[in-house]
Amino acid sequence: MLNLPFLRKNSKSELLPTDNIVALDIGTETLKGILFNSNKFGVNVKKVSRIEQQQHAMKSGIITNLDMVLTNCRLTMSSLTDRLEEEEYPKHIVMGIAGEYIQGVSIVVNYQRDENYEKEVTEKEQGKILTQIESKIESSGKEDLGRRIGLTNDDIEILHITKTGLEIGGMPVDSLVGYKGRDVKLNYYASFAPKTYVEALRKVATELELNVLGVVSQPFAVARAFAGSSNRDFSAIFLDIGGGTTDIAVVEKGNVVETKMFAFGGRAFTKEIVKIANLEYRVAEQRKIKYSKRELGKEMARDVQKIVYPVARLWMKTLKVALEHCDDVASFPPQIYLCGGGSLLPEIKEVMLEFPWKKTLPFAVVPKIEFFTPEKLDHISDSSKELRNVFDITPAALSKFIYDIHSKELNGRDK
Repeated sequence: MLNLPFLRKNSKSELLPTDNIVALDIGTETLKGILFNSNKFGVNVKKVSRIEQQQHAMKSGIITNLDMVLTNCRLTMSSLTDRLEEEEYPKHIVMGIAGEYIQGVSIVVNYQRDENYEKEVTEKEQGKILTQIESKIESSGKEDLGRRIGLTNDDIEILHITKTGLEIGGMPVDSLVGYKGRDVKLNYYASFAPKTYVEALRKVATELELNVLGVVSQPFAVARAFAGSSNRDFSAIFLDIGGGTTDIAVVEKGNVVETKMFAFGGRAFTKEIVKIANLEYRVAEQRKIKYSKRELGKEMARDVQKIVYPVARLWMKTLKVALEHCDDVASFPPQIYLCGGGSLLPEIKEVMLEFPWKKTLPFAVVPKIEFFTPEKLDHISDSSKELRNVFDITPAALSKFIYDIHSKELNGRDK
């Protein structure tokens, strides 16, 4: 795996299995935090925090009022670190990022070893191959995103370039070292964002006095956190429906081949309830949540259903457009996993079940729709017993991302 731009190169950035780390998902409606550590066996979740955000703190997954968000982050840290000894206090943080301008690209690189292809690949040669490819991805990725959203290279930040698969001579391998062959195939996922978005998150980390281990594309993290998602026989679509955005990740044969995000989430349903039922925003939000939990009386539930169903149909149309723009996907997988608080609205699954998938999009069969629940997370144990909901998936996925990039280091140390 290639070095992340946010990983410090000095020894202080090395993680120990005992180090407590914070994963922070700064959502539009709820700020979610997890305290965890990571050892050779995986992630251990120690504590979970959920803080309700003010209406104007965020918009479409992006921070709009930094002071409000910072206040909520401090409340989160206070909740997560309550009763910790001073030496147990976390020094590192991993943060998720979402929004329409976050660009994720799947890259397949075909490389030929013209010289010495009959000899085994050495550590030095593998390092040279990966460095050349990383440099090319950085430059071409920035240019592509710049063209799409009208920013210059200097205004774009590389979030992470992650190697997701390797082949040599047509054989899948974990490392090229020790293998012979001319043809090398490498799969990557690269993520880029406008620098202003990333700087706002960096500011949060600085104020919390925490070292940023990574700012991670949330749909990528969610897809990679599902148990077995990196296996070569695994293909699925992941939909993370938050308060301000819906994040899409398409996994094909163990590789994340496409991510899309659009600014349509649970908040749109709440605003429609505000407008039609003439309620204050927080009252409407609570009514929507109670409706999702089936805690409203029949008459009130019927009134909410009449309001949210047309919005759900509009959301489905927007999802269709987003899937139509997945240029790297010839045929979509037959499985869809839902997570995020917005996915709990019954109308979301209802409109998906009604949708003519095979007629309007390249699906070979009508996809099966399931929820991505915490027990389906990969290499994550929950000693807190608080990881129970579909809206806890994203912060847990961020912790899994840190385990993935440090697992070799942790395994090597424990041998």
